[in-house]
Amino acid sequence: MNQSVILLFIATFALHAQMPPALVNAERAKILEGVQSVPKSGAPGPIGIWGNIAFPILSAPDKDGVEMAVAAAAGYAKGRIILFGHNSFLDGGIGGDHAQLMKNCVKWAGNKEKPRVGLKGSNAIAFYKQQGFDAESVTELTPKQLNEYDVVIVNMQGVVSNEEGAAVAEFVKGGGGFIGGMTGWAFDQTSGGKDLAVSHGLNQAIMAAGVAITDMSAFDNLRRFEARFELPQMMNASDAIASIKKQREGGPTLDAAAMKQGTNAIQLAMASQPPGRNNLQTAVLAALGNAGADSAIPTKQAPLTLDKHATQRLRLGMETRVLRLSSGEGIAPHPAHEVFPGKVPADAERITSEVKVIPGINGWTSTGLYAAAGETITVTLPENLADKGYALRIGCHSDTLYHLDKWERAPDITRSVPLTTSTTEMSSAFGGLIYIEVPSRAKDDATFTATIQNGVPAPLFVLGVDDDAKWKEIRQRPAPWAEMACDKIIISFPREVGQAINNPTELMQFWKAVVEAQDEITNQAAERTRPERIVADAQISAGYMHSGYPIMIPTSAGPEMTTLTRLKFPGWGFYHEIGHNHQRRTFTFDGTGEVTNNVIGMYCYEAVLKKDWLIGHGGITEESRKDHIKKIKAAKDKWQTWKSDPFLALTTYIQLIQEFGWESWRKYLHSFDGTEYGPEPKGDDEARDQFLIRYSKIANKNLGPFFDFWGIPVSSSAKAEVSKLEAWMPKGL
Repeated sequence: MNQSVILLFIATFALHAQMPPALVNAERAKILEGVQSVPKSGAPGPIGIWGNIAFPILSAPDKDGVEMAVAAAAGYAKGRIILFGHNSFLDGGIGGDHAQLMKNCVKWAGNKEKPRVGLKGSNAIAFYKQQGFDAESVTELTPKQLNEYDVVIVNMQGVVSNEEGAAVAEFVKGGGGFIGGMTGWAFDQTSGGKDLAVSHGLNQAIMAAGVAITDMSAFDNLRRFEARFELPQMMNASDAIASIKKQREGGPTLDAAAMKQGTNAIQLAMASQPPGRNNLQTAVLAALGNAGADSAIPTKQAPLTLDKHATQRLRLGMETRVLRLSSGEGIAPHPAHEVFPGKVPADAERITSEVKVIPGINGWTSTGLYAAAGETITVTLPENLADKGYALRIGCHSDTLYHLDKWERAPDITRSVPLTTSTTEMSSAFGGLIYIEVPSRAKDDATFTATIQNGVPAPLFVLGVDDDAKWKEIRQRPAPWAEMACDKIIISFPREVGQAINNPTELMQFWKAVVEAQDEITNQAAERTRPERIVADAQISAGYMHSGYPIMIPTSAGPEMTTLTRLKFPGWGFYHEIGHNHQRRTFTFDGTGEVTNNVIGMYCYEAVLKKDWLIGHGGITEESRKDHIKKIKAAKDKWQTWKSDPFLALTTYIQLIQEFGWESWRKYLHSFDGTEYGPEPKGDDEARDQFLIRYSKIANKNLGPFFDFWGIPVSSSAKAEVSKLEAWMPKGL
């Protein structure tokens, strides 16, 4: 699209009209000319798109077929912008047709064949010179330096000031080209804990063009992006908003796929916005119209499903997105909060509390306070710690459900805001337990006290500080959610579950022992910088339970988590998820993601429960293990069979431990801490080889024939290294 065409488009079409699809496809075709595919680099995130002259360039569908863009383009006044969801795309050396893509991007952004190119934060000057451009380094994003170039290419990963952002925006408005890239989800790590939507001056400045980097991640299982000239129109949030508004006003009805695509586009665009009301939020609210009959509150008994409640889901999803971005205080309670996470009793007292924060322990610092929905919480911390990465969090239910076909609660109910000033006011439409979030880089800060005002007392038991008698008083605190904590783990559950707990000391000693056992067997005790967390939730984002920080479980499992007689058997799911958090790439290769965590989990039966460690799951009974052996014997492709069946693969590890004991597993995992067996494996092939070599030497047996039986591929050199040891096979194989 030449400059006159862009200006004609702006002059001809009414405000808020979008580029015609044919024009979008034509411009995308110019950027993708000669490009068939581009490999994925690193862990990129999606771009938010909502501008009238903005469109995706490279895209890929998620597991549900919803397209997300890793690269997008936009026209802005007289200039042009291209954004990539990872800074490595700027360097042109990923492979495939990447070099051709970047050559096209420079020409398109500069709107000429040989634009002058300036690069900041990138070492790719030689690459762009090879493409025929006059390229050189830019030291500062000032008007004087910017005006020396037709196109500037900027690695946006670092903090960019508002002044630099404004200078780039003016440069583009005057006819310049801008190409930027960054890994948005990693910005808080690379910037010292700053918030992308608030603190990145350049990303904020170019939002006027209707494109922005988001702090989301995507494309996990993707290897490459295929170049396609035609992509769904509903990838632009403004297109989606307009279509939804037309549907509400009696226009064409969107099918489920279009609604899902459009909703996702709106959510991505909203995810990039800074807090406070903005034009995009206003447009979303206008498209939704008055709540009326479209308003709905999801419950377990009456969930909102994509096929039956598309309009209600859209409204609720947009409401939660707008609420997350709303200014810090003055937010009204959302009606759905009464269902989950729950309503604070009307007569509950509000208190001011001083909370001790230890920067050496990163993550969420529990405060023993709860924020009532819609009520303002005020937190004050020392002046010298403002804007240092600390944050105020309301709510422990951090899973978002937008992607699920069924919602049993509102899809997004927690809030976290950076503490950029010494005093911060914040409220949440859903309420929740209050935390001070501590960044990992703060470990050298001195312990300090944060003052929190207007919190509702919440049950919080701390092992070693409180005793069973005191718990009987603590559990009467009125907040709807409670916690129990020790230095190794913190568990969160509904208040009513806590009312039945009479032995909190014994319970938390047990949980402490579980984590310590897994820390010890995996040689990770020294790595621990914070307690594990387990949170019960009405609905989680994936699976029955899932690992992470926090580990998420269903509220139905809350009583099991807090009742020792139920925890001790079966308990498998809890040990399984904590085991996931202890997995490392050194001993977890392809096919063992749901295996090595179970080996770690089984150790809890041995070390903590003092029970037969083969009683935890039906998939490891003697009969099941015999079936697994029959299955692998009959398999035409043993390796494919082995890595596709976690409990079959687990039988391999069980046989090793049965013969050589838990000490062999301990020595194997601890072996990666030293150099006795050489360097750590660098990939799956090396990891399998080292599994054979290390375990064989630890057991003093040649396990090559055993690996062959199970179909685990290892190299001939690895087999040769252990060939002089006596060969071993379990009885019956």
